[in-house]
Formats: sequence, C-alpha cells, structure tokens
Amino acid sequence: MLVLRSTVAIVAVALLSFGAIVDARPLKRDTDPAPQYRIDTTQLPGLDSGLTALPQWSGNMPVGNDNTLFFWYTQAADPTNNNLIFWHNGGPGCSSMEGLFEENGPYHTEDGGETWTMNPNSWHNYGHVVYIDQPFGTGFSTDTTSVPNEDFIGDTMVQFYINFFAAFPGMQSKNMYITGESYAGRYVPYMAKHVLAYNAQNPNSIIPLKAVAIGNAYIDTAPNNNYVDLLPYLQAHPWIYGNSKSWMTSAESIVSQMKTTSGCATAQSDTTVSSSCRRLMNKFYNSQPEPVDYPLPDSCTNYGYPIYYDPYNIGITDCNVAMIDLLLAQAPWEYYLNLPQVQEQIHISGSVSYSDCANVNGGIYTADPSVVPKYFIGNLVDQGLNVTLYSGLLDTVVPHTLTEAAISQMTWGGKSGFASSSMTPIYTGSSSTQSGSYHSERGLSYVTIANAGHMVPRDDPLTAEWIISQLVSGTI
Repeated sequence: MLVLRSTVAIVAVALLSFGAIVDARPLKRDTDPAPQYRIDTTQLPGLDSGLTALPQWSGNMPVGNDNTLFFWYTQAADPTNNNLIFWHNGGPGCSSMEGLFEENGPYHTEDGGETWTMNPNSWHNYGHVVYIDQPFGTGFSTDTTSVPNEDFIGDTMVQFYINFFAAFPGMQSKNMYITGESYAGRYVPYMAKHVLAYNAQNPNSIIPLKAVAIGNAYIDTAPNNNYVDLLPYLQAHPWIYGNSKSWMTSAESIVSQMKTTSGCATAQSDTTVSSSCRRLMNKFYNSQPEPVDYPLPDSCTNYGYPIYYDPYNIGITDCNVAMIDLLLAQAPWEYYLNLPQVQEQIHISGSVSYSDCANVNGGIYTADPSVVPKYFIGNLVDQGLNVTLYSGLLDTVVPHTLTEAAISQMTWGGKSGFASSSMTPIYTGSSSTQSGSYHSERGLSYVTIANAGHMVPRDDPLTAEWIISQLVSGTI
C-alpha cells in the first residue's frame, strides 16, 4: 500500500463529538509562553552558522482533551515579514518534519543527517513558516483520542491556531496561508472550511486566512484517484505497466464499468463506495503486471523485491541513493530527530521513538466518511478564499490527471471548471527552459511542474519557490 506521503484509514471512528473540541477562549497565559518553545539552536548538533542564527521554536501545543500537536516554527529571514505559512505533509499520519528537513524548510543535508546547512530555496524567505505534525499521533504529536473524520481535524486545527496566536500574539496580524501536499488535499480544505466558519462567528478575533495551496492533492475518492482518473496517466506512460496492451484493454474495460456502477466514481466519500465498486477496484489492482520491460540493475533487487521506478517520481528509473532512501532506508531527518540531544532541545518529554509516517492508514480507501473536498472547494473560493492546486507531472500516486478531472467537476464563480484551457508558461532561475505552467481563473489557480513528482518542493525547489512567492503576493 503506497502512503500518500506528503501521505490508513483516518483511524477508527470515535464516539466523540468533533464539535466539542473548539473553544474560542485561548489558553490561559499568566506570562508569554513563547520562551518555553524557543529552541537553543547552539545546542542542536551539526548546524551551520546560518541555521544556528535563525530563531526557531518548537514543542507540543495542547489541543482539546489531553491531546497535543507538535509544531516547529521558523522565523522569516526578514523578521518584519507579514506572511505566516502553515505546512502539512500528508499520509494521513506522515510528519511535517519531512517538509521542514527534506522539502521547503531551511534545513539541507548531504551526509545522511550528520550535518545541516541552510537550504537556499527555503520558504522562510517568503514568510514565517510553521510545520505541524497532525492529526493526533503523528510524529511527535500525542493522542488520547482517535480521529473520526476530516471535520474533526478542521475543528482541531482551529483550536491550534487560537492557541498558537495566544503563544505568539504578534502572528495574528499576519497574512496567513495554509499549505501542504498529498493527503493534505483532504486536510487543508477542511481546515479552511472551519476557519471561515469560525471567522463568521467571531468577527472581532478572526484567524487571518488569505489563501491555501496544495500540491498533488488527494481531493477525490479512491475510485477516481486510483483508477478512473489514473487511467489516462497510465495510457500516456505505458512503460509503467510493461507496455502490456492486453492489460490496458482489461483496465479500460474495468474503468468503463466503474463509470456506470452505482456508488463508484460518483461516490462523495470513501465510505459510500459500493461493494460492487470495490470488487472492480480489487480486480483492477490485482491484475496489474510488473513493469518487467524496464528492469533496474541487479543491485536494486537485493532488498527483497525488485524496484523498477519510484512511484512518487517516475523520472527516477535507476537505482540511486535518493530512491532507496525514499522507499527503504531511514530518512536523514528520522535519524536526526531520534538523537537524544535534539529531542531535548526541541522540548520533547522523555525519550520518543520518532517515525516519519505513523501506522494509522491501513484502511485509507475505506474508512474516511468525510465528503471529498472537490465537492466544496468551489464554495471556499466563493467565500473569497484564493485556492491554488499544483501538480508535479511525474507522480503516479496522485497524478495530475486526478486534479484536472476534479477541477473540471468543481463549480465556483457561477461556472463549472475553467472556462479556458490555456496555460501560461513558468520560467525559473536564469534558465530559459520552461519549468511549468499555470492558469488562474475566478480565484482558483492550477500549476503544473514538469520535472517534479509527488513532492514538488524537493524535486523542483525553484518552481516551488515561484508558487509560494506568487501565493503570498496575491498573484495566484
């Protein structure tokens, strides 16, 4: 089962009322609690002078009934910057420390996590950035409560924002942006939905949300994400399935049945997918051939199974360190965050065995009862929220064809989908080579990135920088 990393079920449905979590009253503060979160970066091992000098805070923020969400906040390169960016990896259950240390944070390593240098493409050049481990039980976050649905997560995050602003009162006057990737395509729209509802009820103490941006966003149901909207991607990249014409004929037949089977492609949540549809999904999944016509060197088969390509980035088709790190080995940030000295400085109580992705998504395609976001993202736009969806074109886990199909089915501004299919080219750095393209219409923007897969900030940091710079400037 592929994890929607940036990505089983949302976890077992709890008997709690998710509405009980939000309390508009901030945490009681006799003194500013921010010092208790301040990291003494001089005591973090292996940092260069730039990282040591960068003000940072981290810790477990109390939220709800004896639960906490771990956050790591990096100050903007310009302390007077007026932007506040929240970042979420996916899973569900994958730690956002992956974003901090591997994607768009200020940390960069070349030696497996022994030493860290300043990432020149860090998003802290565009605002104050907060990386959050959520839902409960993810990364360093703690849980006494199971998570029943996405509304619960949206409610939880509203309480987190309230408590965060109580701890860092200067941040509530900033322009706020919620960003993420992969299964954050489920999280982020629900967070935005609940923020807008909270603001409507609390006009004198609003959460200053301006826009959201989600990469390779899982915003549709399992049948569409994994089969119906995946099929065009496979047709365009036949080597992935071994150029098997007979298999493609079978796949096309199964998908055709899915489109006309009740409770399948039109299901509004994963729990409403019908049993007949699930039989078709299993038939499709179990029939997939190995891409045997594109074998890698023998050294790549010494890990218990052959590795033919990286599903998160099909551009990686050779056996290299990056691929093995992603699929098999301990990630550099996992090594680093398990060091006792590091845990002490980032305010972790006791000794915690940190893992990048929590084992909470075994039923990812069956147990989330929440309406998928493609059905209400248009409503968020109509309420004045700018929404940007971006896709690395080399991703098979959440392919760009999924996002494009979902956009065509959304309604906002009184129309369905984009009125125009034209895309404006993106050029980054000093290169005259086009790195991507974008289209903006009626408050919704869509960006494609040519040489990136599931994790755009890692694969193409310059174009990811372009996206965040345009987002905070209000251009997209």
